[in-house]
Parts: sequence; C-alpha cells; structure tokens
Amino acid sequence: MRYNPLMTNLNPISLDHDWRYFPMEVMDEAYGASELDESSWGVLPDLADYPRDVIAFYGSLNLHHTFDLEPIEEICLRFHLHLTIAPAGTQVYINGWHVGTAQSGKPLLSDVTDFVTLEGNVLLLKLARKGDLRGLTLHPVPCEDQPL
Repeated sequence: MRYNPLMTNLNPISLDHDWRYFPMEVMDEAYGASELDESSWGVLPDLADYPRDVIAFYGSLNLHHTFDLEPIEEICLRFHLHLTIAPAGTQVYINGWHVGTAQSGKPLLSDVTDFVTLEGNVLLLKLARKGDLRGLTLHPVPCEDQPL
C-alpha cells in the first residue's frame, strides 16, 4: 500500500474496543460470520473484559471486530498487527486469513498488509482458554522500516 503524505499520523491504530462475541458453534469457521443476526451477539466494549464464563460453558469463544483503514497512496506502507498478550492458542484471523496463533507469554506480531483492505475488515479471535487479553493494535510501517 502507498502512504499519502497528507496522512501524517502513523500512530498505531487501537483495536481494543467495540467487539462482539459468540460461541463457536453458531459461526462460520473462516469469517466469523454468525448464523444468528447481529442483535443476538454479545456486545463487548473492551477486549480485555471478554466473558470468560462463555469459554467455561461452551469450551471456546469467538471475538469479532470490524474496522476500516484510511486511504493511502504515494509512499509504501505495510501494516503489522500486534497482540501484546493473549491466552495460549488464541488464533487470529483477518478477513478469513489465519495470521497467527498466540504463544504463552509472547506477543503475537504479524505483517497483515496482504490481508487488509480499506473498508469492512473483519478481525476474528478464537479463544479456547481463559487468560489476559489486551493490547491489540495495527501499526502502519513505512516499507523501509519493515522488519517486525
């Protein structure tokens, strides 16, 4: 993707807020699309406050978030997804593409440039264990600064 010189804000984009949740048995495996309409999804204002009791009852939990990106052009940019802490085994998908699995005590870092679009990005987290979950950000990085 190309960076627009008018876009001077290269700060990380927080993805910690405005989530939805539902158990695995009522959703499409790849895209996180529920078989239920959106009114039956649980609302989750902050990612860190996900309902751990759902995992205890169903054995798993899916967290769903949508986001858009600002149009960019002119200078090359890549987008790196950072998840600071998550329960071991948490799987992360963007627009149906698996971009990583969290390991115990380690942040998840993934270059997701090839998987994001300007509008309607779907971020899906699949949890099978309880634990801390926080610090999910998308970092726009100039191509010359590309290493994770």
